[in-house]
Amino acid sequence: MAEEGETVGEKGSCVRCREWQEHYYWEHMDVSNIRFFKVMTAGYQQRISIPENVANKFTAQIGKTPAFTLKAPSGDTWRVDVGEIAGELSFTSGWEEFAKAHELRENDLLVFKCSGGGSFDVLIFDSSGTEKVPCFFADREGANMDRRFDDIVGRRLLKDPGNAIVPLSPPVGSPHRASASERPGKEDGSPSNMDSQVKLGLTEEEEQSVDEYIDSDNYYYSRFASYLTAEEREKIFGLASVQPGNPAYVVVLQKAHVRRANNILIIPSKFAADHLERKSHEMLLLRPNRKEQWHLKYYHASVTRGFNGGRWAKFVRDNKLREGDVCIFELMKGARKVTMTVHVVRKASDGRFVLVG
Repeated sequence: MAEEGETVGEKGSCVRCREWQEHYYWEHMDVSNIRFFKVMTAGYQQRISIPENVANKFTAQIGKTPAFTLKAPSGDTWRVDVGEIAGELSFTSGWEEFAKAHELRENDLLVFKCSGGGSFDVLIFDSSGTEKVPCFFADREGANMDRRFDDIVGRRLLKDPGNAIVPLSPPVGSPHRASASERPGKEDGSPSNMDSQVKLGLTEEEEQSVDEYIDSDNYYYSRFASYLTAEEREKIFGLASVQPGNPAYVVVLQKAHVRRANNILIIPSKFAADHLERKSHEMLLLRPNRKEQWHLKYYHASVTRGFNGGRWAKFVRDNKLREGDVCIFELMKGARKVTMTVHVVRKASDGRFVLVG
């Protein structure tokens, strides 16, 4: 019996310790120690509730100013109102804009760390547990992201001129076939002065000057894809089965396209002008005969357009894309939202081209 009494006493002591710890944490410790997380569940687009203990800590402040300031990974701050809904204190007005700007999805996890005075630093993770890279670039209008995208591209082009884009001839059957002297990017078998243009950073006008050669079948080529022979193009398009009438952009993947960090894929300015909206927007990528879907942000900046960041890296990772793969981005005409089907062709060790599922 004594042993049992001792055990009960120990448990009681532990309970009292925990009660004291809870009281001290919530009543006496600096609010900057307060952290909480929320998983995005049904209805997260309109509002999310605040844990009761956290809400109680800020009762006096909320009575005076019913709003919190959220500092996003990008450094931007957002004022979000706080109100009681269904017996719970929740983020209300301003939250929907925050959720939309940071492209929150169901099962994303957000960590809130109080920085004092009703302000919270917010970390944003996707369902895999990794931070959402695009959130480091998000803002209310997208203008900052577009400027950053231009800056990223400018720096990348200075280091790697092979990222430049030149639409060229169709794979087969077109009367428009460039000769060696006409082909952009080549002169006497070596790179032309286009390299020096790229090193200086392509302006909009310079991009247009190298984008003039467009074939009648609406095929556009990256610089390295333009070096494919007519025979190679015929084999590649024979495997890819692009639907007649759909424009397509062909790219031979380089290191900058497939690395995990600082990745980027540029879309030709002429392709963008002819077939895409002249603003940044969501885009759906599909693979032939696959059920998966990838929702990417297409960035339309002042000089350049394309994909980069975490969602593009996920597409690369999910599809096991490699440097040297030939990707055909087929724009699906008539789709309800902007959609591209991505065909992937790889050169095997024996020299044959094979379609990658």
